[in-house]
Amino acid sequence: MNKVLWILSGLRPSRMTSKATIAGMTIAILAAMTLTACFGGGTSEPTRYYTLAVESIDMPSAGGASGRLQVRKFTIEPAYQRNNIVYRESAYDFMFYDLDLWASRPEQMVAQVAAEYIEKSGIFQAVESRASGKPELELLGHIDAIEEIDEGSSQYARLSLRLTLQKPDADAPLWEKRFDEKQSVSSREPRLVAEAISKLLGKYMEEAIAAIGTASK
Repeated sequence: MNKVLWILSGLRPSRMTSKATIAGMTIAILAAMTLTACFGGGTSEPTRYYTLAVESIDMPSAGGASGRLQVRKFTIEPAYQRNNIVYRESAYDFMFYDLDLWASRPEQMVAQVAAEYIEKSGIFQAVESRASGKPELELLGHIDAIEEIDEGSSQYARLSLRLTLQKPDADAPLWEKRFDEKQSVSSREPRLVAEAISKLLGKYMEEAIAAIGTASK
């Protein structure tokens, strides 16, 4: 036992070492090993990442695609400028998961998925996030909220999003609407929240694409 203690402590034995010194070292080393086991020796829970997906929605019938649309960088309320998935238990609470994160910033994900919907609709010849020239039209977006809501035994996913279609440098939009809906989820599970928010975004984009197609003619 003494030999093990000398090895762990990094000290060399001496004939002058007392039994009291050995006992003190034993307590110190055992305490250090206990702390290591409690705080540094266990297996940590893995971080989980979630993203949004393009859902199956009704698209306008194929027709004369024309012009270029730039999907500008979406903006988001400062409280949601984080990768952590936000959850709320009341109007006064604002919390977020430590280990359940969006794969990228929410405003970037929503803008990317919105661009994919519009590109698949075929109403424009080109849909760009970075315009190669001055586009005919721009789509702007602002996220007011993207979160899980826990109300007693019920859970919901909420996405509040404002979309604006305009000509570059125009004073007034061609079309604008704020969407704000909740969708129930079966349990407090971030994956289900991500799926529900994807479906809400798909629903919003179905209406938006029809309106954009009309406004851009």
